[in-house]
Amino acid sequence: MDSQDEWYRDKLSNLIQEDLRIPTLSELREQLSSLSKDEFNRIVTNLQLPLVFDCLNDTNSQQVDLACDVLTLCLNNLTLEEITNRYSSDLERALLHPYTSVKTMALQEIKRSLDDEESLGAFCQQTSMLVNVVSCIGDSQLGPAKIASDIVVALGATLPGANKITTNEILVVIENLMNMNEIVRLRVYEMIIRISEQSEYCFEKFQAAGFMKKIIDGLKNDDILYTMNTIQILSQLADCEHGYNFLERTDTLNKIFSLLTEDELKVYWCEPGILKFFGSVSQKRPHEIIVKHPKLINRLFANIESSDATVIGISLDTIGLMGQTSQGKVALASTGTQIDGTIRTISHLINSLPTEIRVRALNCIENLLRTDRFDIAEITEKWFHLLGKNPMEMITRYAKNPFVDLRLAGIGIINALARQQWGQKAIRDTPGLIEYLLDRRLETNKECKEAKFEVIRLLSGSLLFDRHVQDKMTEFIKEGPFYVQIVTEVAVEGD
Repeated sequence: MDSQDEWYRDKLSNLIQEDLRIPTLSELREQLSSLSKDEFNRIVTNLQLPLVFDCLNDTNSQQVDLACDVLTLCLNNLTLEEITNRYSSDLERALLHPYTSVKTMALQEIKRSLDDEESLGAFCQQTSMLVNVVSCIGDSQLGPAKIASDIVVALGATLPGANKITTNEILVVIENLMNMNEIVRLRVYEMIIRISEQSEYCFEKFQAAGFMKKIIDGLKNDDILYTMNTIQILSQLADCEHGYNFLERTDTLNKIFSLLTEDELKVYWCEPGILKFFGSVSQKRPHEIIVKHPKLINRLFANIESSDATVIGISLDTIGLMGQTSQGKVALASTGTQIDGTIRTISHLINSLPTEIRVRALNCIENLLRTDRFDIAEITEKWFHLLGKNPMEMITRYAKNPFVDLRLAGIGIINALARQQWGQKAIRDTPGLIEYLLDRRLETNKECKEAKFEVIRLLSGSLLFDRHVQDKMTEFIKEGPFYVQIVTEVAVEGD
């Protein structure tokens, strides 16, 4: 037997003696960490680890932490299939351990190996171990609960995993977790929605088990924070086709919107989440939202004149999200005087808004005006002219603002204009704007330098500028965004 192998065998034997465990584990950790990759692979493959696992069954936290370190080093070299074949009962005990560090170690080893198809298939056969993993979602500490949830979500993305987590044995465990407390219930709901997003099969199984109804019933909870979390969780479900159809079919979208008619306190706390929810949904389905939920759109537009800065900010974000796509612009344009009036209001109020909200207003304008499609340019040009008698004066003022966030937002709008012929004309006809964009001496911020460079890059392809300006832009692009002109001073005798 190799002397090195014998050393490890002797050290593992020492773990039988309680007083030798801490120094022995420390030696093992140090020695394993110093091995070359080839030596490590050979040694670890032949190590027998039950005695190291036994060191976890102690109240001495130093011993437990050292045992976790040694096990992490060793198990990291094995596949999940190898681990479950050799140490299945040990790993299961680790999942039930009262120490967070031990549970975390065991869960991380399982999660690490799930990318391997064979390991995943083998793990799906370990029903009792999977039950223990799911049970960890109810842990008092968020760390192991999150890893356990990630494992179950990863399983749900595969056919064998989806079949396994929707069996009665696992569904019963999930339902029991829901009955623990509200914190755990929300964790479980979030996990269910994450799985449902990626697997319509699992979604239907969860629906049949009554889980989806329980989640929706959370909208009626008297606890405002609980309701807010439920709205956020459901917004993830609305991102997928089958989830959105379910929410429409069960009238859940109207139930969410109806929360805005409840008492003032609930409206105050829930409105931002509700608007975010509909903003997210409307990115993919702007026309449906505008047609089916006109009251929401009316409220959204009216909110721009709210006295609550938080509501103004969320409403600006939501309108910007809706107007990000071509379909969204067409849908917003279909509201006619409503969107026109809202754009005028944004322009009128922008100077009086707090700086952070002003940035969001500028970002909203950028989203509304940005397009690469010729057939949408008529809409964006019309909206541009609604910004006031001299929109370019306002935009340029922000593009030159001393505060970086405002300056970057102003340059962002110029970027949106630079993509369209009418916008290029507006830039060309604004005195001093091209010179400002080309003058490197005026800009010290990295992000702003990059933003200006991108505008010049877009404009350089336009035929609207004279040869002199085109040559300057071409040279600017060749030099890159961070070019610094070196000025050489020559000393003259007698100076």
